[in-house]
Amino acid sequence: MTCSIEHFVRESVASLDEDGTVQQAVKLMADHNVGSLVVTRKGKVVGLFTERDLVKRVVAPGKQPGTLTLKDVATTSCLITVAHDTSCEQAINKMRSNSCRRLLVYRDDHFMGLVNLPNLAFALTEKSSGRNLLANVFVAVSVVVVVSVIIMLILLFPDMLNVAQDTRAK
Repeated sequence: MTCSIEHFVRESVASLDEDGTVQQAVKLMADHNVGSLVVTRKGKVVGLFTERDLVKRVVAPGKQPGTLTLKDVATTSCLITVAHDTSCEQAINKMRSNSCRRLLVYRDDHFMGLVNLPNLAFALTEKSSGRNLLANVFVAVSVVVVVSVIIMLILLFPDMLNVAQDTRAK
């Protein structure tokens, strides 16, 4: 079964209007224990504000988060989006090629939520560990069969020697 990102979309996404301040955004992110939030204008997604934006565009230049608005610092161009039925592998490849850790997920024109790299990596790890478990069981059964045959041959070796001696004596 192919891994689809639809199962890993975080639909309950923190969001704030683009006129909200960075201070409000950071408080919202802290309250929701998330590293990003969706920036909106009139209910539509227009950007993404991440911890990285906070560090690079607010803290490092020494700007005041209480007066700075999200539209001034959020990532608004080149937002990376995917369809809800995108495979996990395709989503990770898209993240890699765009150097990002989050994707905006849409079903047609409807924003569904976010999917992030750690969740997809965990999903793929779980998927491969299932295959590894099956392979490990197969190898374990094979080893048990081989060891059983060797033990059986060792136990039957004296009888085989007697048969061989009896055959040679005749």
